[in-house]
Amino acid sequence: MKKLCALVMILLVMACTPCHGQKDICIVGSGMGGASVAYFLKEYAQAPLQISIFEQSDRVGGRMSLVELEGDTFEAGGSVIHPKNLHSLKFTELLGLNRTTGDDDDSFGIWDGTQFVFQTARAGDSIFSKTFTQIMNTLSIMWRYGLSLWKMQTYTNGMLDNFMQIYKDDRPAFDTVEELLKSVDLYNRTQYTLEELLLEAGLSRLLIDELITVTMRINYGQNVSISGMAGAVSIAGSQGGLWAVVGGNWQLADGLIRHTNASLSLNHKVVSVTAVEEKYELAFEQGTATCDVVVMATPLDESKITFIPSVNLLKRHMQHTYTTFVRGLLNPI
Repeated sequence: MKKLCALVMILLVMACTPCHGQKDICIVGSGMGGASVAYFLKEYAQAPLQISIFEQSDRVGGRMSLVELEGDTFEAGGSVIHPKNLHSLKFTELLGLNRTTGDDDDSFGIWDGTQFVFQTARAGDSIFSKTFTQIMNTLSIMWRYGLSLWKMQTYTNGMLDNFMQIYKDDRPAFDTVEELLKSVDLYNRTQYTLEELLLEAGLSRLLIDELITVTMRINYGQNVSISGMAGAVSIAGSQGGLWAVVGGNWQLADGLIRHTNASLSLNHKVVSVTAVEEKYELAFEQGTATCDVVVMATPLDESKITFIPSVNLLKRHMQHTYTTFVRGLLNPI
């Protein structure tokens, strides 16, 4: 998914082989991170599990939320899914959900604040018109950006090829995200800005300023000083073949939770997590819960959850993105 990912931290790993007796698993967060963790635990655990999911809001889905306005619904978070997101494809088929690819109109324009500095043509309804317009738009884009457009695709496809290695069945387990990224040759992209990596790849300044910076603004509200890895993911989100679940992508999380028969508690904000002998106690504003394993499937940077004993978290600055939905009637005059 394009803009979906929770920080998942496993406080205790079930290392006993074989394990005996039921394990009580507490998952904090009901977005795709928490829902998919519940699914994979059920699929691969060697012991019977009782999974409980706690969500601080009144709905599941995390960043894949919907906004209703005047009887219409709009995706307010992760709105599209990349065709190479194999887990989402599998989950959609497993849950019997339908997919939509959205609008096929690929025309666009670049506005500099005063005027359009570049525009592609809009095709008509006939096959001839669509084919002819596509050819002309391709030539027009190549005339403006030259080989930089091809280099951008090469850069993005290289990242995707490395990323696809994660899906291999013989992949080992990793203790840290860094180890995983290094194993598929993606770690280096996290150490430089997107701008540095694109210039090194030979992309022109014009393409970076006009197309790639705009893409970063739309997706993340940032510019090309973003991490090279995150930037490559954002560029991949501008490729073709993107899709969404009919009725809202939040149904993926909701469906997985139902599929695993997990216990779901909404409006349960976790205040603290305390290690008590060989278990963990979760404290909420309205009670407590005890678990053998706790999975934090929610961003910890701003959650203000107290851990006893304390957990050393890397200090990071989170980028806040605000979206305003406005309903209006266009005046064609």
